[in-house]
Amino acid sequence: MDLYANDSVYLAKFRNAVAKLAARSITVEAIVFDAYSPGNLQSQSCNVNLATVETNAFNETLSQIQATEDIVADFELMNEISLSDNIKVAGSTGQTASDYDVACGRMQAANLRGMSRAIVDERNRTGRPLRIILGTTDRSFGFLTFMEQQGVSFDVVGYHIYPWEPHPALDADPWFGAGGPLGQLAQFKRPIHLNEFNCGEIYSGSSVYPNDPSYENKAGQPVTEACLRSITKHLLELANQSVANLESVHLYEMVDETSKPAPENRFGLMVNLDTPKVHLFLASALSGGALMAAESSELTGRGLLTASQILSWSPCGAGATSQ
Repeated sequence: MDLYANDSVYLAKFRNAVAKLAARSITVEAIVFDAYSPGNLQSQSCNVNLATVETNAFNETLSQIQATEDIVADFELMNEISLSDNIKVAGSTGQTASDYDVACGRMQAANLRGMSRAIVDERNRTGRPLRIILGTTDRSFGFLTFMEQQGVSFDVVGYHIYPWEPHPALDADPWFGAGGPLGQLAQFKRPIHLNEFNCGEIYSGSSVYPNDPSYENKAGQPVTEACLRSITKHLLELANQSVANLESVHLYEMVDETSKPAPENRFGLMVNLDTPKVHLFLASALSGGALMAAESSELTGRGLLTASQILSWSPCGAGATSQ
């Protein structure tokens, strides 16, 4: 959940939502933003005093952590910061630390250093088990290396990925480097959260892949069915991999956001809170959730999972903490 805890109205809504989720044994990761986050005007003021950036980031973050540390333990420092404008050398892949040694890269390092220092100081002061998540995406593993070199503290690596059905396994895909994305992330020797995961087919036919057939967002249609096969394939691979300390996988997202343009309008596991998709039955089965017979049939009838596979996963939900 996004966190803007210095906004009192937003904070009240956030705390109310977290309490309701906690009543169902659901824990929350908070994504912390500040004045230097992408989209804010100060994020592109890169030739600034870095000590001032760090101090401002520290102060703005500390107040947000103190307002929520009693209900949240995991805090991610902004969202997909490795993709922000001008943060790396133009035309570079982001695979090496030097790709980020530019003015905006150094400014965001100061920002992240201040944000992470606030959480470390508060953890040391209170003894609470607060954790810092620093995330990346695509092949931008050099971002993590650069930020580590710049003194940014983090306890967990976050990663966003949307693999397509034909793509190799995430512990083997050579496009990302040796060991695939999981092998690359494992080099940082921290737990890993895939905190955005879904099928790549959702992007099909959008402005990102305009020459591919459009994603229909409807069960029984070819691209949507390919999406379901992709999710199944890659989640089963993730469950069986031994390359990385994979702590959690978060499917993005709960419901379709129909007010947004494609593809952002169709990532939901549900059309709305009254209308689940087959995607939700699949996610439920692979996290040990209880399925009705008709829901199981949606999976077995497509050949996504067998009845015995669904049964074998069911103990995972007993007493487990949902993520």
